[in-house]
Amino acid sequence: MNFLKLINSAKDRLSINDPFFNERTDLTLAILRSKGAIPFKRSQLNGGLHKQVAAAIVAAYEAGSSIDVTTRRSQTLHELGYSTKILDYLDNMVKQELLISQTNKADGRLYLGEILTTYLDHPVAA
Repeated sequence: MNFLKLINSAKDRLSINDPFFNERTDLTLAILRSKGAIPFKRSQLNGGLHKQVAAAIVAAYEAGSSIDVTTRRSQTLHELGYSTKILDYLDNMVKQELLISQTNKADGRLYLGEILTTYLDHPVAA
């Protein structure tokens, strides 16, 4: 599924306050931060964006779909109202093998890596 559509879907899911989805999102965000794919510094400023990216990954997992990066143009992302940092985060996830790509960049169809799927496969304990 297109990553920008996943981000929009994730924003909607976060706003309805689904505890199971939020718990998975928080777990995914913790993994991304611990691996250095998303910086833990400046989380006060960019924490909302970080959580949206993590939520998009959870939304892709729950839909059983890939994450499709259809553009790498920063200008296009900016014009559509998205942060240009998203590409940096996705590239870092590919480098950390949290997302699997055909290239060494977040381009085209990306699949969740083993670490993310292992944690997301197991239900969160209540």
